[in-house]
Amino acid sequence: MIEDAGFFVMYLFYGLVFFTIGAAIISKNLRLSKIRVAHILWILALFAFAHGLSEWLELFLRMNHEHLAGEFYPLLMRGKFILTGFSFALLFWFGAELLLLNKSIRRLRVMLVSLTGLIVGSLVFFSYASSDFPIDEVYLRNFIALPGALMAGYGFIQNATRLEVSSHIGARNLKISGYAILLYGLFAGLLPSGLLIGGLPIEIFRASAAFLLLHGIMRALQVFDMERKAKMEASFKRLAQSEKMVALGKLSAGIAHEINNPLANALISVELLEQDLQSFAPVARDAEPRIESIKRNLDRASKIAGELLFFSHNRVTEFEEFDLNEIIHKTFQLIGSRQNLYDFSLQLEKLPRMNGIPWKIEEVLLNLLMNAMDATPERGKIDIQTQVKGRSILCTIQDQGAGVAEKDLGAVFDPFFTTKDPGKGTGLGLSICFGIMEMHQGEIRINSKVGEGTLVRLSFPLPEGFPA
Repeated sequence: MIEDAGFFVMYLFYGLVFFTIGAAIISKNLRLSKIRVAHILWILALFAFAHGLSEWLELFLRMNHEHLAGEFYPLLMRGKFILTGFSFALLFWFGAELLLLNKSIRRLRVMLVSLTGLIVGSLVFFSYASSDFPIDEVYLRNFIALPGALMAGYGFIQNATRLEVSSHIGARNLKISGYAILLYGLFAGLLPSGLLIGGLPIEIFRASAAFLLLHGIMRALQVFDMERKAKMEASFKRLAQSEKMVALGKLSAGIAHEINNPLANALISVELLEQDLQSFAPVARDAEPRIESIKRNLDRASKIAGELLFFSHNRVTEFEEFDLNEIIHKTFQLIGSRQNLYDFSLQLEKLPRMNGIPWKIEEVLLNLLMNAMDATPERGKIDIQTQVKGRSILCTIQDQGAGVAEKDLGAVFDPFFTTKDPGKGTGLGLSICFGIMEMHQGEIRINSKVGEGTLVRLSFPLPEGFPA
């Protein structure tokens, strides 16, 4: 009676552990996760549910074998064999998927699904062709469960190494899960059922390995909660920043209007003064250079205000033809007198008119030029070049600034990532530039070394019909 009670508790716990693993995985919304392991954990959840059910069916059969003798007993044994094999086939599939996780080989994945289906179909066939289920289950464990567990364990450990960059805790728990599956594979796939180790049945060791797997999986799943929280916080920050930019745009539009009115009046007054001075020839000759200077600066101020008004408006996003070189010149008008602090070199070749949203391209150029000026010491050189190369229109901006560390280059396009001092940058500029370039089917690349400056390369597709 005591042995029966111990057997009951052991298998009840064994099955419950696997059901808990499956429930823990499906309770998380992993579809939007950027961690690639998340997208195949559903296979592990299926394995856990199927295997938990298999162990509970084993418990039911052993506890009631005296009452189930008869024609239905072979059917239940066959069902138990198929269910166990199905669970191990899912483990094999999961392990193979983990190994192929970072390889975009569609054919292999189709073959893998087909192989899993073939294994399950073979199990059904052998369950009817053979009546020696204990022996068949040993082969099942040796040739399907053991390789599947080894692949899954190795895959977890391999992917945990990649995860260490973003989450040390998540990587550690993923490794624990990997070692737990390896242990389970040895206990369940290599060592036969009924074996005693140190006087304890092998099922105790299998259940312990499964519990270790449960611990590792549940702790590792916290990484996805942290990732989701970080995404929500980033969304709130982007929303707040967008609202701030809208308010800034409205304020800029109002300021531009207010500036334009007195500028227009001042320009009219200067023209009237110029006419009045025509009757005083000597005075007019002396005053003419000064009047021209006043008119030129008023006109320049008016253009800057106009550009600010144009830039701040929430305009339609329809594509139209424009000249990239003209946009570059307009961007310099937005920069204003600050450009005089640097040695700008413009080498702008004649370009075909391209299709896009001019003010968005202007936004890209403004962000990049401001970044170049922020990074470059005063009187430093900044080169801007445009040219047609192959099937692309290229624009490069080269500065002589401090450069970007190699470890940061992979994150420069991430929202809110910045190498500037606190309070001097939002970390949104390059992220916005990346999105705008994708919208135009273009590409932005950054090459940089610390102490050697930064080269930004914008590439736009040539308009259709233009000869390369």
